[in-house]
Amino acid sequence: MGTRGDVETHLVTGKTYATEEVWDCHRSIITKLYQDDRRPLKQVKLMMERDYNFHATERMYKTRLRSWGLEKKLKESEALHIAQLKGEREAMGKKTEFYIRNQRVHWERVARYLERRPDLRHKLCASAKTPANAGLDIICRTPSPSLELPAFIGGPPEVRLPEEMLRIFKGYFEGGLEGGWAIEEDMIHGFDDEFGQLRVIEMRTDLDNAITLLGTNKLEAAFRALNNGLDSLGHAIKEQDPLLFYILSYRAMQLGPTISVPVVAFIHKMHETILGPQHPLALVWSRFRCLSLELRATTLGMMAGSSVQLLKGQQGILNRVVALALGSTSNILDKPGETDISQFGELLTKYTAASEAHFAEGNYQSSCECLSVVAGIYSWGQEYELAKEELARAHSLIQDNKGNPKRPWLLLELSHYEVMSRLCYQTGSVDEAVAYGCKAYEHAAEHFQRQDKHQSLRAIRNLIDLYHSAGREDEAEKWCDILIANMSRKRQV
Repeated sequence: MGTRGDVETHLVTGKTYATEEVWDCHRSIITKLYQDDRRPLKQVKLMMERDYNFHATERMYKTRLRSWGLEKKLKESEALHIAQLKGEREAMGKKTEFYIRNQRVHWERVARYLERRPDLRHKLCASAKTPANAGLDIICRTPSPSLELPAFIGGPPEVRLPEEMLRIFKGYFEGGLEGGWAIEEDMIHGFDDEFGQLRVIEMRTDLDNAITLLGTNKLEAAFRALNNGLDSLGHAIKEQDPLLFYILSYRAMQLGPTISVPVVAFIHKMHETILGPQHPLALVWSRFRCLSLELRATTLGMMAGSSVQLLKGQQGILNRVVALALGSTSNILDKPGETDISQFGELLTKYTAASEAHFAEGNYQSSCECLSVVAGIYSWGQEYELAKEELARAHSLIQDNKGNPKRPWLLLELSHYEVMSRLCYQTGSVDEAVAYGCKAYEHAAEHFQRQDKHQSLRAIRNLIDLYHSAGREDEAEKWCDILIANMSRKRQV
């Protein structure tokens, strides 16, 4: 993986002072030593130099700690607010973790502060009768289940590891939904919703480009794309994008064992370095790297199904994120003919009814979006003719709005061409599949080339995969050159 062969090559060496990215990579370690372990700054500095080859002056540390919002002294208002929240949560029977400026604060620390300040008792009683102060940067969340494994749990790794991954990730996902993730339309955001989402899209596009180019033996361009994707991994991990695990694990499986093994090891090490070795995501990756390829697919299907149930409980089955997550279980398993359409029965019924209701109300865009989901459900279940029927209904609405410059309609038209291309190929109509693939590219190039180039890059990749799968290597080669040229222009923008 070029210069990113392992984490150490990316971190500071010798006596060079830490860069911005190196500070970010070690943030969780410094936070633990300084705030959680209550060590003096001089001791933290010595330990970081000795154990991590991390060099910075005391002044640099003080500036950085201040910018991170790390303070050893609690403020009176913060202690009172946390005490009030704790009482409210206990009354509801909920366990709670507290965070000030995104840094964990243990209740014992707050209790010690209140013990030293008996003068606050009357204020504490008064605060219980007033609404919580929303102006403070304090959040509370239900902790994930204990990650300590009971000593009696045994069994072979192929049974034990998937169960552990499912349990750990479920707790992490539940905590995220309750403590700070946001769901808007068809996207679920982490803690830095706008810029974090854009970075994840960039990284996903680079990884997809690498997978396509590896499949056509364009190794130099493939590894360049792979390195570009991994370059932004640190920021994506730090922001804890909710779907990052699925994005990375699914694509790692597509890389093939020779490349997948070091990539997965690198991803695991990055999670340990940035989030800490006991963070749920680091623990999940430590187990994922030990699974066989087949077991990875099965385990990811189980985990995606669990996440879907949690999302469905919070958002309702008609939320687009739920539908997309359900579809991802089929993509992960990637075994045509083994997906039973009955498992999508509730989703199918609800979206069909919703499409008809939206149409009756004159909300044709929402009706078309629901029809597209229904077509996707039939496609996941290999009911290709039924999928085409629903797409034909959706296409009729798209044609009625042809020329509408609004982004949702443009995306619906692009999606129609892409899905039709895939369906035609799956039913043996290669030439028709290519024709729809070319329409998708032309549409994306016309409407998304400047502001959302990821759409046109995906259309190019789809054409390469089509030609390559059909044995038409000359056409695949031509589109590979177009992909590489567009990748270069994307980096220059």
